[in-house]
Amino acid sequence: MHHTADFLPRKAATLVKEALADTRVVILNGARQTGKSTLAEQCLRGMPEVTKRYLDDKATRTSAETDPAAFLDAPGTMLIDEVQRVPDLWLSIKHAVDRDPRPGHFLLTGSARLLGLSSLGDSPPGRSETIELFPLSQGEINGTPDGFIDAVFAAGADFRTGSSELRRKDYLAAAARGGYPEAIRRTAPRRRAQFYSSYLDDIMSRDVHQVADIRRGSDMRRLVAALAAQTSGLLNYSRLSADLGIPVTTLRATSTSWSSSTSSAWSRPGRRTPPHVPFRHRN
Repeated sequence: MHHTADFLPRKAATLVKEALADTRVVILNGARQTGKSTLAEQCLRGMPEVTKRYLDDKATRTSAETDPAAFLDAPGTMLIDEVQRVPDLWLSIKHAVDRDPRPGHFLLTGSARLLGLSSLGDSPPGRSETIELFPLSQGEINGTPDGFIDAVFAAGADFRTGSSELRRKDYLAAAARGGYPEAIRRTAPRRRAQFYSSYLDDIMSRDVHQVADIRRGSDMRRLVAALAAQTSGLLNYSRLSADLGIPVTTLRATSTSWSSSTSSAWSRPGRRTPPHVPFRHRN
């Protein structure tokens, strides 16, 4: 069954609901426009005593800054959307769940890697669980299972696939479409390209400054292009720093803060791939 982009079921919903059942603070973290707010609201649908706070609203944000304790005082589960906008809330949230350790106390969403922000106070370790929300997978877009990776590891060298009607142009079209809900809604390639252009402009002008000291837009654009060129490949920060003229520490903070992830390198026994070198994946 193919769903519309407005109501595409997310596999992360199960993880969120399970965490709410036994964890005091559940953090739904991810890049902008991946559908965190929509998913959070869907996961809370049907639950009793739900309070919702949206910190992109100026009046709500002012209330949180003025009196955090009163802002957080509510029964049931509280959804706080864009929680990174008021970093001082962290200490009050920690205090609240220490006094009232019931599971599902808070469901937080954020558009940055929250626990890495230098402006955050003492985070609630041991009391929270972070669930990463990535852009839509092909299975979520098409309403089909996402079992390829599991099948490969289960079958090993015996893994085989059946025939497919998809051709190279179809794979390229899927890659260009991406997995952001707003991009999927746009059927014209030119309009999708405009979405991604605007998305990058917004990220580079606002969000990156929360986690890294990159002030020149030209530096950021060169970094984005360099990271995109290395997707699913070995990421050498020292070489990247030399090529771009940006400090290694700044590159690490920036490249791990939005729309990307890393995994440890691995290879067959006897190969000389250094285990500490990460692979870079673009979302």
